[in-house]
Amino acid sequence: MPVPAQNQQYENFIIRYKQNTHGGFDYESDETFQIVNDLFGILYVPMQEVPELELSSYSYSSIPRCYTYMDTGALSTSGVTRLHNHPYLKLQGKGTLVAVIDSGIDYLHPAFHNGVQSKIFSIWDQTLEGGADGRIPFGREFGRQQIEQALASENPWEIVPSSDTNGHGTRSAATAAGYRIEKDNFCGAAPEAEIVIVKLKQAKNYLRDFYLLPRDIDIFQEDDIMLAISYVLFIAQEQQMPLSICIGLGTSMGAHQGEGPLNEYINSIAAFTQNAVSVPAGNEGTARHHYLREFGPNDTEDTVELRVGDRESTRGFMTEFWGDSPGSYYMTIQSPTGEKLSVSTALKNRTQELSFVFVETKVLVNYVPIERRTGNTLIFIRFQHPASGIWKFLVEEKIPGKSRFHIWLPVRGMISDETYFLQSSPDYTVTAPGDTEDAMTVTAYQHRDNSLFIQAGRGYNAENIVKPDFAAPGVGILTASIGPGEEFAPATGTSLAAAQTAGIAALLFEWALVRGNEPYFTGNSVKHYLSRGAVREAGEVYPNPDWGYGRVDLYHTFELLT
Repeated sequence: MPVPAQNQQYENFIIRYKQNTHGGFDYESDETFQIVNDLFGILYVPMQEVPELELSSYSYSSIPRCYTYMDTGALSTSGVTRLHNHPYLKLQGKGTLVAVIDSGIDYLHPAFHNGVQSKIFSIWDQTLEGGADGRIPFGREFGRQQIEQALASENPWEIVPSSDTNGHGTRSAATAAGYRIEKDNFCGAAPEAEIVIVKLKQAKNYLRDFYLLPRDIDIFQEDDIMLAISYVLFIAQEQQMPLSICIGLGTSMGAHQGEGPLNEYINSIAAFTQNAVSVPAGNEGTARHHYLREFGPNDTEDTVELRVGDRESTRGFMTEFWGDSPGSYYMTIQSPTGEKLSVSTALKNRTQELSFVFVETKVLVNYVPIERRTGNTLIFIRFQHPASGIWKFLVEEKIPGKSRFHIWLPVRGMISDETYFLQSSPDYTVTAPGDTEDAMTVTAYQHRDNSLFIQAGRGYNAENIVKPDFAAPGVGILTASIGPGEEFAPATGTSLAAAQTAGIAALLFEWALVRGNEPYFTGNSVKHYLSRGAVREAGEVYPNPDWGYGRVDLYHTFELLT
């Protein structure tokens, strides 16, 4: 039987296990409780022992959020090639570790081995059956020796049965740290860096059902990503190597203020020596999944129009309303037939069920007047088998004055393109964990003409922290490909821009830490060095919500150092 972390009959809860009213306890990890770091832990509870999953002020951040992929000749533009070939610097990432937390890796791809030796230090595959062994809490781990045995075997999958069926993780790893392959005109940003891989397991079905997410697409849950970070930190500390982490995933869940357990964890590690985290800005800029309205003293009512497509009717979808504190918000939901039902502001810790007469749709609503982590009003709405057509949210602010609210739909892939706001806003569409303050949040641009990737998420975050931080090539860049056909092919997305930045961070770590030029270099140091060296267009104001501080140019960063 699978361990609780992998068992569909267990629910997962992220808890701050050192914040309790009973004083300190000596906690140890076991099958039902897994420590992530000195603050967060994951509790696994049998489903039959948990009441129906409810969302309230105290539980919002404990229910894992769900994430998916952020992507649908570049190194020269980023100034990387000049540093690879510089007569004195010759930075290639030697002595550093690049971690890719994603869909796994095709370890047989030539971008990761020379026929005998592999550049992959280890793989933790969360999807395979296995229990805790002192290094990993579940799944199976494969070290370089096993990987190289597999490379030499006629049947490598018998030795290392870990694969990447999607290809997203393989593309990211190759972009960040793939070997130089002259015949294909390919090179990763840090070709001499070693790689550590975590293949994330799929989100559990109970979470997909709770959030009304599809069963047939790759979706990953927050606590598994946190455990993946904990693992790669352990490897880096064990090997005493600088670590650059790439997480090419995103979600629109949350208040977009950089809050939440995963965001807090990333902030905590980026401030320490030897760790950097690169994340994508997401591809939600043109998705029409965000609505924004600002109220003034004499303007306290608004009508939000949401088009719901036919494809949502079989399962449904969710959306989140976040009203800035200290406002007080009231909502009425109107069906396409004109029927109106009000959301109660009194049922604070209970799920309200709104049943419409003229459409066979149930709307489940949780009204949280003051969400615990942000202080904002959260209205969490789930449409079950929604009728297609124009749904309306009638919103009223009861405290006259300046205030603002946002509504976000799930990211592309989690909802069909047929469902969108009629009057959407492209701003504040950077996905989490891209809204994390200390992460390096990277948007994508077309390096051939320096144009911004049209689908890229736009900043800032909802607390007006500058996001994205900068841009890197991410449109039509050559990277590893899996499956039949060519070994390398063009790909696009902000995930690839983040992956290239993860490799660039490894080059900076080589210069600063491996070579001893800046012995206390942190992830924040990397971010600020790259921000300062970014290329900016004349006539533009920087930072800005589209480009952040400009286009990454590592060579220019080193020119400023001199």
